[in-house]
Amino acid sequence: MTELRKTHTCHPLERAELARAEKTRALFGYWQRLQAAGKPTRGSLDPLEMKPYLSNLLTGNVETEPFRVLYKLVGTTVAEYSQCDFSNSYLDKLDYSGRDDVDWEACYRMLHATRRPVFGECSLLGTASRVIASYEYAILPLWRGDDPAGSFVAIEVYDGIDSHRIPDWTRVTLKGEGSS
Repeated sequence: MTELRKTHTCHPLERAELARAEKTRALFGYWQRLQAAGKPTRGSLDPLEMKPYLSNLLTGNVETEPFRVLYKLVGTTVAEYSQCDFSNSYLDKLDYSGRDDVDWEACYRMLHATRRPVFGECSLLGTASRVIASYEYAILPLWRGDDPAGSFVAIEVYDGIDSHRIPDWTRVTLKGEGSS
């Protein structure tokens, strides 16, 4: 199978209107309100306020020595479209080669270094080794301990993608698991 070239496709998200997806803009607005109220953590997140896009969310921690990303919670829509629930898994233990074109570690490094939200678009490769869809994502920093970007809330917006094409997508797997 052909692997997509991993590119650094994330950009700073400084204004809601930079995002094209309504769910991304809504999460960004919610995050801004949390920021205005103090130092938001994962515990500050209110599932009732995020209900319209809760299934599109991911939360986790950024560890710095060594640099690693731990996904704590993966929303049901993200798990469905990834064909894998990678909750409580580290990014470096996921095999998404051949699935998308985002250098996820570079995005999380940018998030942690700048302590600012990032967003971008991800192209998805199908089993026939061609791009079949794309989706918008955003990663927003949250406080963990003394680190203003030691945690995060992220969103993947698959709106407009035909879910019947999922079987044609290369799935995310945990390294050491066989892909099916």
